[in-house]
Amino acid sequence: MTQESSPPRDQVLVVIPARYGSTRFPGKALADLAGKPLIVRVAANAAGIIGADAVIVATDDSRIDEAVRAAGFRCEMTADHATGTDRIGEVAARHQADIILNLQGDEPLLDCGDIDRLISSMRDDPDIDIATCAHLFADEASWRDPNNVKVIRDALGQALYFSRAPIPGTFPGADVQAHERASRHVGIYAFRRKALQRFLALDRTPLEMTEGLEQLRALENGMRIKVLDIANAPVGVDTPEDLEKVRLLWQQQKGS
Repeated sequence: MTQESSPPRDQVLVVIPARYGSTRFPGKALADLAGKPLIVRVAANAAGIIGADAVIVATDDSRIDEAVRAAGFRCEMTADHATGTDRIGEVAARHQADIILNLQGDEPLLDCGDIDRLISSMRDDPDIDIATCAHLFADEASWRDPNNVKVIRDALGQALYFSRAPIPGTFPGADVQAHERASRHVGIYAFRRKALQRFLALDRTPLEMTEGLEQLRALENGMRIKVLDIANAPVGVDTPEDLEKVRLLWQQQKGS
């Protein structure tokens, strides 16, 4: 008798897009966080993702490339791209990965356990095109803030819609507050290879341009987006003030 072999495991590539010319914080990728550049701290943290087969920083800036390589992490140069998704698409085309993760280059305190759960959800369900994360709103004020993207889901946990507006609406006498029906979207994405290729080949869509949310391009074209619950949003660095907050959190959590 021959023993049946298990199917090969999906190969996972984590790509961290990084650019120097951030609108609100130029050069933030190289800003100091406890003695090392921010992007290096992000890459080091991502190295703790158990389910990843490779972690690569993707940039069009030689200064970022040099800093990442000097710290012992992988980095690849890309062309100038309009979005991070376009940048990861260029890198993904060079590698034979089944699942490609897009991680933000400004979230050094990201919980790697959440990413491993995201990877597992993709490996467990081959019908998922894209997977992402969300968490509950703390209060109604956060739900109303247009800087916080809302997502509502169907009974199977698939995204129905994303919006900057406070969705869903309510009618008088509803038995629950509207913000309890929505979740705050976290911009981490896992793409199946064919889904990423299809997404990047699609034209921008009306709702995407109206909301300024590129994930709506996927929904408008019938792609399935699984939304995984996580406990809290990772703390990102968009401004110098955010960096000071992250430095304090780093000191509290890491001690150095």
